[in-house]
Amino acid sequence: QTSPQHFVIGYSMGVTKFVVRRAAPALAVAGVGAWATMTTVNDDWDDYTHLMDKYTQSKKAQKIEKIVILGSGWGGLNALRKCAGPGKDIVVVSPRPHFLYTPLLAGSAVGTITVRSACEPLRAIVESAARHATGATFVRAEARQVDVANKTVLATTGEDNMTLELSYDKLIVAVGAQPNTFGIPGVAENALFLKEAEDSAKLHARLLSNLEKASALLNHGGSSEACQREIDRLLKIVVVGGGPTGVELSAELADFVHNDVASRYGRDLSDRVRIVLVEAMPRILAPFDASLANFAKDHLVSRGVDVRTGVAIIKVTKDDATFAPSTPRNASPEAKAKALAQKETEATGAVVWAAGIGARPLVKKLAKALGQTDLRGLKVDSSLRVEGADGVYAIGDAALSGYAPTAQVAAQQGKHVGREIRDHENKPFVYKHAGTLCSLGQGNGIAQLLVPSSASAFNVWDAIGTRPVGKDGEQRAVTGAPAFVLWRSLYWTKLMSTSSRLGLVADWMKTVLSGRDVVEPVLKRKATVETIGTSLQRNSTIKFIKEKTEECPKKKYFWNFSKE
Repeated sequence: QTSPQHFVIGYSMGVTKFVVRRAAPALAVAGVGAWATMTTVNDDWDDYTHLMDKYTQSKKAQKIEKIVILGSGWGGLNALRKCAGPGKDIVVVSPRPHFLYTPLLAGSAVGTITVRSACEPLRAIVESAARHATGATFVRAEARQVDVANKTVLATTGEDNMTLELSYDKLIVAVGAQPNTFGIPGVAENALFLKEAEDSAKLHARLLSNLEKASALLNHGGSSEACQREIDRLLKIVVVGGGPTGVELSAELADFVHNDVASRYGRDLSDRVRIVLVEAMPRILAPFDASLANFAKDHLVSRGVDVRTGVAIIKVTKDDATFAPSTPRNASPEAKAKALAQKETEATGAVVWAAGIGARPLVKKLAKALGQTDLRGLKVDSSLRVEGADGVYAIGDAALSGYAPTAQVAAQQGKHVGREIRDHENKPFVYKHAGTLCSLGQGNGIAQLLVPSSASAFNVWDAIGTRPVGKDGEQRAVTGAPAFVLWRSLYWTKLMSTSSRLGLVADWMKTVLSGRDVVEPVLKRKATVETIGTSLQRNSTIKFIKEKTEECPKKKYFWNFSKE
């Protein structure tokens, strides 16, 4: 009869043998497979095939080539990673000290993830590139002017506007774009945006602040008509722009309201939140097939989002927005007047502008200096070299390359230019479109994927129930949970470090287990008052007065509760 001690020892040895013989090899194979898949998806095999080339080149004496990269987005950092090698002295110039993972901004604006999970420290990326290059440094500054004749860049640092001059042999302009307000009155002053990390924090703070104000009025403000109107104003959120950014933000807002607002603030308040998605074009999600766009619209409507197409915003103030039917640019004066006659003004608690992008001042200035008439970007040739500027490349939203202003295009262009500089080649850029994805929240999404044609009897895409879409049916449509998993999986692989991937997964798990973050970000600390006599001030009717008396030369401070 086997004793308990022998049984435990035997069982432990059996488990150990199973792990060593079966589980460990399986995990190793899975890990290698995942690494190979990520490398293939990100088109990074040349990072390994050029290792020997980098070693042999480092043994040769060669002239140091100065490379300046303007920008820290998808294009600039992918160019940095590819061109870093022996003989390359690289300087990255950007006013922000991080790489921003833009597809995650909508989630960070409602607390699904933290803003930190959407950012990658820029110095860590530059430090990694410095291991392969002769030198790589980061300068936190904003490029103001490019002198193509003398091959120099002028940049200013911080609020003191100290001027730096950087010389270059090769210059990569990858500064991206800025929100385009189209000259609509009040947008720049009163709307919120979703382009930078601080934009996400501002929107998160506004949402939570409005919810707290509305909750206080709902529970303790009385039933007056004015009070009820103010509650409705605070709880109306208008998202302008029916592209992927606007749709994903609307979906995140709907999930936030149905799940977290309802549980933390109560159904009485969550049921009064109104989310309005405004698009000037006849339908949302123009990059997608019409059937997928309709699927997305139906899903948003089912989640309580008011989707308005063919509608434009013509004015934004602090507390309201004015809507009118949209008209084409070449519309007659009569048609425009008819549309304006139908305008309506609605009280709003927040207007989020995601309706388009425009060229940054540096790009406009350089384009004008080069004699361009179209100032939306820099004209480039097939190799992404700026026309009329020796040694200058433009990529991403800063270039007029004929491609859509997406992260996918910018990343591929950055890798192409980086390889051009690294290998001293001049090949035309070839864009490889992988597809387009959009998250619809609640575990739903849509994906329009470009898949290779198959002549075999068994087609995996037919087996999983996808249907052909696109002009010639060369793409496949995926909807629902599979598309949502694709969205998260693909964008997760695009993160640039293991720590970022782990942090993002942790945020997603935390949201599922305990809900979204409802801690209001502290954007700018203001004086507040807790009790009389403290040095803090919360009530705007309390006025702080400093007065010097004759009896005592020291300063005395008083609280004045007047409204003057």
